[in-house]
Amino acid sequence: SQLLQRLEDSAGAEGPPNPSVLLALNLAGAGACSHCKELLQRLKETAVERAAKDMTSGELALYVLAFLSSCQSPRHIQALGGTVDVLSWLQRRTDEEVAYLELEGAPQTTFYQLSLDVMALCLEGTGIYELAAIKLAKELLGAGDQLSVDTRAAAALALTCAYGRAGTEGLMELRELLGEAVTGVANGFLDLQQQQNGLIGNIYSTGLALQALTATAVFYAPREWDCGQAFSAVLEQHLDQPTAIAQLLPALLGRTYLDAAGLYCGTGTAAPVARGVTAAHEAAPLITVYYSVTNELRGAPFHYSTRVCVAAGAVLLAVLQAAQEQDPAHF
Repeated sequence: SQLLQRLEDSAGAEGPPNPSVLLALNLAGAGACSHCKELLQRLKETAVERAAKDMTSGELALYVLAFLSSCQSPRHIQALGGTVDVLSWLQRRTDEEVAYLELEGAPQTTFYQLSLDVMALCLEGTGIYELAAIKLAKELLGAGDQLSVDTRAAAALALTCAYGRAGTEGLMELRELLGEAVTGVANGFLDLQQQQNGLIGNIYSTGLALQALTATAVFYAPREWDCGQAFSAVLEQHLDQPTAIAQLLPALLGRTYLDAAGLYCGTGTAAPVARGVTAAHEAAPLITVYYSVTNELRGAPFHYSTRVCVAAGAVLLAVLQAAQEQDPAHF
């Protein structure tokens, strides 16, 4: 896969370490690449040096996501003879963002960074992010299309996580607000994709938007997403910016930043590399397959349907595997 190779090469590039690159490589199952351990160590060193000094909330959030995807506790990062609790600093910066937002009507940095903050705190599961999520949802409902595609995509991912946690905690009023905001973003992205023949915004924003659509299917149902059109459109372009590739690659594999905290943390470094999937996306156009299972012969009758994206010419087994990954309870 050319995209994966470019991302692996960028992991060893000189300059400040990029947490988005390590996050994407881990989500792609490529966390054992030759440069990945080196990149992880450089991220740890940078966190120890800068977390308490000059890192913005969004930077801290991306570091938390990268560490979570690497099976590292962001509360206890060690390097250069020192230790830092990155999560605590993220919480502090997020609280500052919200306080500034309440006073000035805008966050200290950007709504994009605030979205990353909510996402990281929600995924880690121990932070306080509900007020930030409420502010974010209200901004989406109020400003809507005035926000950039990147911001709306990151916000949709963050609020999808918060929506799930609100349900488990019985916060139904909060859940309703978050669901309304995410539904608006998801449907807006589907409209944009139709208008722009596959792209959502531009080539650099589409990757994160595809992650958002991957994570928010329940919010735009019963509308259907032509993911094949989107993937084909974006792969026709030449991407060479590491951050843009890092946002796109997880979506091509059916993953999102919301999977960062759920990767395999056994004796190996990560889940098996899905190189074949990436290669298939680049070698052949993607198609959308509607797959249904119906039983009217034995036992209680049932009918389950799903929609998956596979490469054109894929065998039936690939469809069955994709359906099982998407909805293991029914397929």
